[in-house]
This record gives sequence, C-alpha cells and structure tokens, in this order.
Amino acid sequence: MSTLLAKSDPQESLHDHTQNCLEVYNSLRERMPFLADVAGEPNFFEHLFYAVALHDFGKAATGFQKQLTDRDDRWNYRHEILSTGFVVTLQISDEAKQAIALAILTHHKDSETLWEKYPCIPENEEGYQEWQKHVAELEPNWDALMEIQEQIPHWFHSWFPTTTCLWTPVTSTDLLISGYREFLAPYLNDFEDGELNSLHCTYGMLMRGCMIACDHLASNVNAKNEIQTALDKLEASLVQSIEQRGRQFHGWESFQEDAGKTDGQLMLSAPTGSGKTEAALLWSDKNQCKTKGNRVFYVLPYTASINAMYKRLKKLVSDEKIGVLHGKATYFMYQALVDKDYTPQNAAKYQAIYQAFIDQGRDHESAEKLVRQKRAQDERDLTKKICRPYKVLTPFQLLKAFFGIRGFEMQMAEMSHGLFIFDEIHAYDPHTTALILTMIKKLREDYNAKFCIMTATMPQFLTDMIIKAIGEFTPVDMAPEDRDKFTRHRVKLLDGNIHDAIPKIKDKLNQGDSVMVVCNTVKQAQDVFQELQHGADNAKLLHSRFILKDRERIEGELENADLLVGTQAVEVSLDIDFDCLFTEPAPIDALIQRFGRINRKGKKGICDVHICKEGGKSDKYIYSTEKVERTINAFASVVNDTLKESKIQVLIENVYCEGYDDDEQATFDKAKRFFEQHLRNIVPFIEDLSGRDEFESLFKSIPVVPMTYKDDYSAHIEAKEYYEAMSYLAQIQEYQFARLCRDDLLSKDKKLKQWFINVCYDENLGLIFDEPNPNIF
Repeated sequence: MSTLLAKSDPQESLHDHTQNCLEVYNSLRERMPFLADVAGEPNFFEHLFYAVALHDFGKAATGFQKQLTDRDDRWNYRHEILSTGFVVTLQISDEAKQAIALAILTHHKDSETLWEKYPCIPENEEGYQEWQKHVAELEPNWDALMEIQEQIPHWFHSWFPTTTCLWTPVTSTDLLISGYREFLAPYLNDFEDGELNSLHCTYGMLMRGCMIACDHLASNVNAKNEIQTALDKLEASLVQSIEQRGRQFHGWESFQEDAGKTDGQLMLSAPTGSGKTEAALLWSDKNQCKTKGNRVFYVLPYTASINAMYKRLKKLVSDEKIGVLHGKATYFMYQALVDKDYTPQNAAKYQAIYQAFIDQGRDHESAEKLVRQKRAQDERDLTKKICRPYKVLTPFQLLKAFFGIRGFEMQMAEMSHGLFIFDEIHAYDPHTTALILTMIKKLREDYNAKFCIMTATMPQFLTDMIIKAIGEFTPVDMAPEDRDKFTRHRVKLLDGNIHDAIPKIKDKLNQGDSVMVVCNTVKQAQDVFQELQHGADNAKLLHSRFILKDRERIEGELENADLLVGTQAVEVSLDIDFDCLFTEPAPIDALIQRFGRINRKGKKGICDVHICKEGGKSDKYIYSTEKVERTINAFASVVNDTLKESKIQVLIENVYCEGYDDDEQATFDKAKRFFEQHLRNIVPFIEDLSGRDEFESLFKSIPVVPMTYKDDYSAHIEAKEYYEAMSYLAQIQEYQFARLCRDDLLSKDKKLKQWFINVCYDENLGLIFDEPNPNIF
C-alpha cells in the first residue's frame, strides 16, 4: 500500500504531518489552557483536537497526490473542502460541529474566497458535481486513509484518557457531506443578517486561529513542534544581565519591587534610565500563569527603539524565545544574521540551500546573500507564529489583526491572556492613540489581556484616557526624592532662532564639548549642518530622508561624533550621550525626549540644554503654536536653574492643562468612532478585503529610490537579492509625494513596482530638494 503524502518539500507523509500537528496542538493545550476560558467553551480543546486531526484528510485525493510528485500536474481544487466532510460522524452539538467544520474548511482560505471560487452546494449544480467528482478521487486511497483514521481515537485517548472520543472513522466516501450547505452557508447568512453567535466571536476566532497555528508550526522546519514557554527564573536572569553590563546589583529599587508584586494592570512612572524595563519584566513574570504560556508583547513607537530593545532582550531570554516585528524587521534581521547564530541542524539546512544556489551558477557572494535572505525570512515567519513568548514590536503590528488582515485569528489567539508592555505611549498622534486605546479596551474585555503602561512623564489628560481603556490598575510611581537622583540638565532659553545660536554652538565645540543640535525640519537640519560641519572633527547629520544603508552607517558612527545635527529622528532610543543640546522650540514632551540624549548616563554632572525661543517658518505645520508657546513659558520658570526630575511633571501639566486642542480632539473622536464600528464587522473565518488598504493608510510615508541608485537597485531585484535592494530605499511624506509628482520629479517603474525620485542625493546630507512644507520624522 502506497504512503499518502501531505507535503513534498520536504517530503512528509499524511500520517506524520497529522501527528506533528497534534503534537503542536498538545503543547498549545498544555501551555495555554486559558484559551478555553477566553473562548467561553469548556470543551474547546476537545473540539480543536477533532479539527486538527481531520484537517488534511482531503489530501488523500489522487489529484492532490499526483500534484505533489509532478508540480506541472495541477489539481486545481482545495483539499480542505473534502476534509470538511469527515466531520459527519462527530456525535457532538450542532454548534461545535459547525465550529470544527469551519476551522477545517478555512485553514488555508477564508470562507468568502472559498464560496466564490469553489461553490459546492446542491443549488449550484456545476460546483456540486465538481465536488462529487473530487470526493470520488478519495476511493483509490481509502484503505490507506482508513489506517490513519483508525489512529485518531488512540491519539484522542492519549490526551483525554477519561473522555469518550466522539468521532468514529468514516467507512465510505458515500457518507461524506458537503460542509458548504451544512455549515458555511448558515454562518455567512447569520453574519449578513446581523444574527451573531459564539462562532462569530471569540469561540470561532480561537478555533480558526489555533487550527492555523497548529498547521503552520508543524509545517515550519525551523520550529519545534511545540509552543515555547516564557523564561523560567526571569528575576535571576535579570540580575545576571545587569551584572553583565558592568553594574553591581544591590537589590531592586522600591518601584521595581512594587511592579514585581502587581497582579493585574499596572501604570508605571519613573525617569528614563532608572530601570523601567526591568520593572516591567518583573511585572510580566508576576502575571504569568503556572504553565508560563502567556505571550509578552513589548510595544514601542519607533523602529530604532524596537531594534535596540530586541538586541537587549535577546541576550536575556535567548534567540528561540524572542522575535522582532516592524515594517523593516526582516531587513533588520537580514543585516544582523551571521552563521554562528544558528544551530548545526539549521546550518546544515542552509548549507544545502547555499549549494543549490552555487549549482544554479551563482557566485559565492550572491549565494551567501540569498542564504542570508532565506534565513531572515524564516526568522520573520517564525516570529509571526504563536510559538515565541516574547515579541518586541510596534502597535501597528498588533493593530493589523483588528483590520481583519489574513492571519488575524491566529494573532487574536496569541494575544489572548497576553501581557502587554506599552512604553512611550505618549508619543503617538491623536488618531493613532484612539486606535491603540480602542484596541486595548477590546483586548482587555474580550481576550483577558493585561497591560503595563510605562512612562517617564505623561500629561494627566492622557493618563485619564488610558485608565478608561485598561480599567482598574495599580499605580507605581518613583518617589520625588528618588526621581531627583536622576536630575541631569540645566535649561537655558536663547533669544532668536537656531541660526542665531551658531556662534554659541561653535564656542561649545571649541571648548571640546560634544554637541547635539535638533531642528524641526530636514531642510533646516541640512542647512545648519552645512554651516557647522567644518567646525567639528567628526560631524554627523541624521534625519529620515537618508536611504537605509546610509542611515544605518551614520547611526553606527555616532558614538565618537563630536557634533550631531538631526531632526526628530534623534529623539528616540539611539545609544548616544552628548554634553550639551541646542534645539529649536517644540512641545515639552518632544523636548524632554531630546534632553534624554544629553548626559544620558548621568555621569557628567549637570549639562546645559539650550532652547531657541524662535522656530522656523515651517514649524507651524508640525507643532501646535499654542503648545510651543506654553512650553517656552513653562521652561521660563526654571531657566538657568537645575531641572529637577520631580518638577518635570508639573511643567508638563502646565503645557497640557487643556488636553488636546479642538482639532486634535476631533481627530481622536472620529478615529475612535470609526474603529469601534469597524471592530463590529470583524468576525472569524472571513477576511476583510479592504482591511489591508485601510491599515496601510495609517502610514503617511512612501518609499522611494534616488535615481542615482536605480541601476544598483534594479540589479539586486533581478538577482532576487531583495534586502540588498531595500537598502536603497528612502522615505518621503505624502504631501511631498504629491508635489514631486506634480513637478515631474517622481517616476514609477511598472516592472519593478517602485518609485524613483529624480533629485540630488548625498550620502552625508540625504535627499536634497526645496519644499513648501517640511518633511518631519
């Protein structure tokens, strides 16, 4: 009797694949038992067992088997449609049988896609006859399939020894049913009629999400057939990590101890550099279930801060347990990967891939790039799965699930009972803040998630908004006298604008101080840099309008820079520590972020931070004029005096005493109403076809390639070296895109599907063009 195959590359039998999927299922059941509570179904894991056990039986069809051995012989049907018929012998409630059937039916394609392309209800005679024809393809392999069917009760009893298996082998193809009429049509009709039940809510969400997770993880050759647990003995690992960074551990600060004792929601406030990250991780350890199965999400607003935190936490929890997700995460992994990061098993796999590229006629360098690319893609794919317990990511990677984009049910399963650490939550615009807070409320109410909200400083109005989303919480704050131990700055207000401050900046450079200058627009930063660069031994310019490879190079060269001129791009998570600051005026929260790059480690005594009272002509397009004026007035009360950390919150309240202005509040309210309505229409088994466009509209920049690099970019794309090509991308804002198109400075290569910009580009200055409005970070 021939062996039935489930996959061909690498080859895997149907029996073994089913068993591997069930091994993933069992680790999910053992590590994340709380999913049954979230689903609201005590027998959730029994129902999921049946779905996983039966999900690929349709692969026994002769057409599918031929397709695996001869890829030119396309079957042009869906095996999961046939697999769904095997639920016929389940002696279980109608709702549970429907959930199991839909999980099987949609574990590759969503219900509407299947309904449109593969109709097989009796009312559609052609589609129904097509289904019957493919059901008949199971008959030649029925004996082999029966052997696998007979294993299912034995597998079931190994995990549920005291429970009766409610499914029996299907003895004939004549007994198989079409899942369309019995299960799919009623589900779609109820959704269209607004008659929602538990299948349209968390029960159905987790059934499909967990079914897909079991199949995907069992199919991933780089993953073990199990769900990884969170770190055991996390506190000891944290202590070891602190000591490895050259610091002596004398015990936890009181706020860290309090965070580590908090069960439930936490609002944590402490200065930058005081140990908030350790406090948040101690909180996550306290809120882990006994099986260590809760997923931990460390959420940050910026790519630079995410990459830095990922590198830091990877040393703490190990490669296997942590992943990074943001728009350029795969490129980041591509740049970071080296052979020693891989186990011998993986190294052997990639060695074979490398040899295959050589056999195709690639040279050594090209083959290495393609292997590196494959590794990065594998890392990305594994991170997107449910297996890794720690993820460092942007809130947009979480929001993606709430737009109904493919794979959203698996994300929802992963986020169930999730532990979410939000750092720098004050950094988002009102529209994004509305989406995040609406998402937080949904996760807390429907998926029993818990939240730790961290901040160095946050206006009270935003705190009040967060409280509405997270519900009851425990506040943990550092005492004023402890805060003042982190006092590092003296504020000085300067008459005039940043150009008027040039002589003072040069004086500081001549005195041997390292100086950071922050401008509000790219154009202003470029102009100031060109005025100052020859007065410094090692001058650097940093903003958002560099291609990726140059921005990475510049960031890597900042450690020894004596002058850094930048935009808002320098505000966040760069590991830099300058002696003094000169900055254009901005709202107080932005300025506090800029201060954080000065005397960052607190070892230089008290350092000066200079704020120009006058900004550039284009600043009004970026910041609220009223907030900037209130910020200048607030700092006037502490000018030439030491800026005590305990006083910063008072200054922030002076600036944000009225909360959002009218336009910002209107933006927040509109986004909140839209998203709440949108979430009502996101149901499992149906992917939102418009969701991706709506999600991508959140991003206000467009990637472009300077025309000078078009040949290099094209050559890498032609060689399929996609991440090498990606290094030539720069970002421009939407309003700039429209103007540049109008001026015929942008052209799209339809074959490459990429925009090219025909303006001057300099590796030390970035894209250079005049603009009526500013480009901001």
